[in-house]
Amino acid sequence: MNQVAVVIGGGQTLGAFLCRGLAEEGYRVAVVDIQSDKAANVAQEINADFGEGMAYGFGADATSEQSVLALSRGVDEIFGRVDLLVYSAGIAKAAFISDFQLGDLTARYR
Repeated sequence: MNQVAVVIGGGQTLGAFLCRGLAEEGYRVAVVDIQSDKAANVAQEINADFGEGMAYGFGADATSEQSVLALSRGVDEIFGRVDLLVYSAGIAKAAFISDFQLGDLTARYR
């Protein structure tokens, strides 16, 4: 499989579990977390278990538009595509991602 999943909040708990599960299913995984060391650790574990190049850790603040834009450039540079986006960074809103506004993602942290 050549598909790529981006998991926001992938450096710990549920997000890390999702990253490992996606790798097990054959996805290459962009592990994203505000704590870049945690993202890197999860990516290293995935690469050790499923093969080098299956995961890459990114540090990004999902509440910062500039950080998310930099993340998208980094993911494009490393993987060249995105097939699945998982937002697991602790925001509780039940809606399609297209219905989210930037303020929905930042209001909780202000």
